[in-house]
Formats: sequence, C-alpha cells, structure tokens
Amino acid sequence: MKPISANEDSVTTEASLSRSTYAEISELAGVSKSTVSRVFNGDSRVHPDRVAAVFEAAQKIGYRPNRAARALSTGRTGLIAVVIDDNVSALGDPFWGMVTSGVSRVLMQNSLQTLLMVAPLEDEDGPVAHYLESNEVDGVIFAQVHKETLVRKVAKSGVPVVVIGTPSDGAAGIHYVDTNNVAGGYMGTNHLFNIGCKTVATITGDVGTSAGLHRLKGFELAHKENNVKLNKNLIAYGNWSFDSAKILMLRLLASNPDIDGVFAANDISAMAAIAAIEERGKRVPDDIAVVGFDDTLVSQTSRPALTTVKQDIVGLGEAAAEAMLEIIAGEKPDSRILSTELIIRQSA
Repeated sequence: MKPISANEDSVTTEASLSRSTYAEISELAGVSKSTVSRVFNGDSRVHPDRVAAVFEAAQKIGYRPNRAARALSTGRTGLIAVVIDDNVSALGDPFWGMVTSGVSRVLMQNSLQTLLMVAPLEDEDGPVAHYLESNEVDGVIFAQVHKETLVRKVAKSGVPVVVIGTPSDGAAGIHYVDTNNVAGGYMGTNHLFNIGCKTVATITGDVGTSAGLHRLKGFELAHKENNVKLNKNLIAYGNWSFDSAKILMLRLLASNPDIDGVFAANDISAMAAIAAIEERGKRVPDDIAVVGFDDTLVSQTSRPALTTVKQDIVGLGEAAAEAMLEIIAGEKPDSRILSTELIIRQSA
C-alpha cells in the first residue's frame, strides 16, 4: 500500500517501514539489515560511521527515524522541557497556558518540541530531577519556581536552563526572562491613588515567587511615592487562586470597612475580589475600585471589565524559548525584562 502524503514526495514513517525499506536502506548504506534495525532502535553499540551511513541513506528515501535513533545520531532529542511547579492554584490560571503557547510557537519554528511537565520542584533527588539530568531533553525552561535547588542542580549537570522569573542571588549565572513586576505593581497601585482612592489594599500573589514579591514591592513603592503611610493590615497574602483571594477580600472588608481601592496581583484574584465586594453589597468601581495584573482574557470579558496591568504573557514564553535556542547554539544571551502597560477599563 502506498503511504499517504500531503505532497507528491511521500515520506516513509516508522509505522510504514517494511522489509523492502530496510533492504533499500541497507543497500544504500552498505550495512546489513540487522544493523539498520539496531540503529533505528537506538542501539548505542553501533559504530558512529555506520550510524551516519544509515541516517544518510534513510534521508535519501524520505524515512524519518524515531527520536531515540535521532538522538543516537545527533546527540539531541529535539525536546525542550517546560517545568511548572505542581501547584493547583498556578494551574488554574490561564497565564501558564499562554506562556507555554509562546514557548511552543518558537520551538516549533525551529523543529523542536515542547515537553510540558507539572511536578514538585522542591525535591532535588526525585524522579523529575533524575529525568532532567539524564539527557532525555535538550534543555529545561523552569516556571513558577519557589526554591531554586533543583534549578541549580540541573544547570550544574550541563543541561541548558532558562528560568521564567527573576532568580535569587543563590542562582546567579542562570539565564532568566521576566516581567518588570515592580514597575507593574507600582503602576496599578498608583492608578488607584490617581483616581482618588485613599485606602488601598492589596491581595498578593505567592511572595515565595519573584513575581509575587516584586508586585508587592511595587505596591509599597506607590504608597511611598504618594506620601501615603503603608498600613500592613491592608496587605493580604494570597497564592494566585480565586478561592484564596475571595476569602482574603472578605476578611479585608470586615476589618477595614473604609477600603476604597484594591490592587490584586493577578486577574483571577481581582475577579475574586470583585465577587467578594459585590457579595457584601458594595459596587465596583463606585464604592471600591479594583485593578488586576496580567490582562488575560478574563479581564476583558468580566463585568465590569477589569482595569489591569498588561504584561506580554505570550512574549514571555517566546523570550524564554529564544534564550534557550541561543544557549543551545553556544551563545550567552542577556537576561530579558519585559515592560508592562496599564489597561484602563471599567473597574477602576
């Protein structure tokens, strides 16, 4: 049966590999059919010259070998791992899907594939660590990092590493891409002061991550720049999730009834704050103005439409993938910080 192809030149895949194909590759490469089979099954004992001859012959007839065999020939797997911390609240945020799409877009354009891994990043000796260090992938992009022990360990093993988020001093020398979260936190909070808010609270993200900590710093900086004394009771420490943010907003309203502005560290938390405010019979923005962070789709479709700090989420993933390609090519790219922009809608 003739293989189905999208063009005139049909490509033989592993599923359609027949005895005659083995024979053809064997003859062109000048090796036995058993050697051809061993090469395509990733047998590392085959002499490199014979491996090269088999792959050259396979290319001539349009046969694409599997990943294991390609890795044997080229030393590369064609896979880049994107590792997200095993955190339910993080996975419920559309942010990471948008980041991953940016990574995948760039990698696909360069004939590489994305391997998405959701795993706890605190265990430096667990199965994830062993997998990442065992040459199963060509590089690792870490996201949502709390502790950088695993990041440092994988980088030390020689695997190219890029981190989404600013690493701590303990991970010096590791390339990263990030959003200017301090500027974004300042921008969102300052807008609330500019429209006349006097008592501004915040629901933070996870301050164990650089994004959560830096957005809080921006919130604090806006108070200082506007000569407003910072009330620590107006800081509610969240974890990016809707449920947590709603509970925290209800508590803030109960203990600080004069709140007239809220800066939430992500759009999901902002939506939760709005739900809590309305549940208490108050109106947004008439009674309390709310600003989010990210500019995901939910901010545009919510009612009222959410004023938010926009970051280039897809661009963040693209920047991480571009940096990974440069590292694989032997270059030393500069770390990148992407800018933010205030998007004014109805909520503030």
